[in-house]
Amino acid sequence: MSNIVITIGREYGSGGKYIGKEVSKKLGINFFDNELLQKTYEKNGCNYSKLQQYDEVKRNSILKALDLLSMKNYDSVLEDDACQLLISDTIKEIAESESCVIIGRNANKILKDRNNVINIFIYSNDREFKINRKMKLENLSYNEAEKRLVYIDRQRRKYYEYLNKNSKWGNRTDYDFCIDSSILGVDGTVELIVNIYNSYMKEKERQ
Repeated sequence: MSNIVITIGREYGSGGKYIGKEVSKKLGINFFDNELLQKTYEKNGCNYSKLQQYDEVKRNSILKALDLLSMKNYDSVLEDDACQLLISDTIKEIAESESCVIIGRNANKILKDRNNVINIFIYSNDREFKINRKMKLENLSYNEAEKRLVYIDRQRRKYYEYLNKNSKWGNRTDYDFCIDSSILGVDGTVELIVNIYNSYMKEKERQ
């Protein structure tokens, strides 16, 4: 049986990271979020702070163009693109070697041509659900959580759509399952994804 990889895109506050981590524990497979950066750093010996700086972030296109034209910050433009490529290569290598859960980083598109990948997007139509989760988990005020929700989702959307010109972040056609985590709750969503994984495994075994 080949490796099975679960990729999880997520809205801020939807519980995507927690859900992914719990799914990995229940299935006994590895979990990769910031661990992707560490693995990329260990493999390539690159600047870890640069990987963090460009992680799931789209640089302002105007500033990037000015850097290229002026040549004053040409290295930073190369670093931006190079970091994305290195992380992409790490995701491909992980998918070749083991079953796992991968959070964000455009993994669903990077692995799109593989038949051993389950692509999931976690969201919530209940805005209060997301804000209240972050207020509790990060000790934020309501306004702080709301502002962070808007900002981080905007960053993730720009990053995803910059790398995928004809796609929209969260569009159902880019995923196998889009799940509203506020309906079953985060723990219920964990169980749902575990069941999806197990059903997928059984189907593969029958083929």
